[in-house]
Amino acid sequence: MKRILSVLVLPLLVGLLLTACAGSAEKKPLPAAEDLAKTMLESSVFDDELEAADADIAAYLYGLTETDGVEMLSWLSTGATAEEFSLFVCADDAVLKTVRESVDARLDFQKRTFADYAPDEVPKLEGAVVRVRDKVLVVCVAADPEKAAKLLDPYFPA
Repeated sequence: MKRILSVLVLPLLVGLLLTACAGSAEKKPLPAAEDLAKTMLESSVFDDELEAADADIAAYLYGLTETDGVEMLSWLSTGATAEEFSLFVCADDAVLKTVRESVDARLDFQKRTFADYAPDEVPKLEGAVVRVRDKVLVVCVAADPEKAAKLLDPYFPA
């Protein structure tokens, strides 16, 4: 029985290890935050035109302060849509955990808010692309979340 189990499980484990190694080798170096944002904003993933938000506004929207050990860059829609792109560079894992919780809370709040007055925007929020690599977190609420994910994949593998 042990022999049969090892014959079945060993190839599976080797396959998983090879897949994990192949994925990590394909990861590109993270671009500068502004360059990544430019790539996203110039793509066709958004229906609305996003505008850069001041750091204090972004901090308020995500329930953070600028002194929380996080650098934030955010581009927000005009308010007619739920679309946005934000990038957070965190000082350490504890800050990253706090930011992730704040992003989740904002997305939940936005879903409830848009459900009342613009229910067509809720699927964008449900399909939000949230990715983490090292201590960098990105969130992208877009009209085309699949394309947004593909643009982020080389830097933030799923």
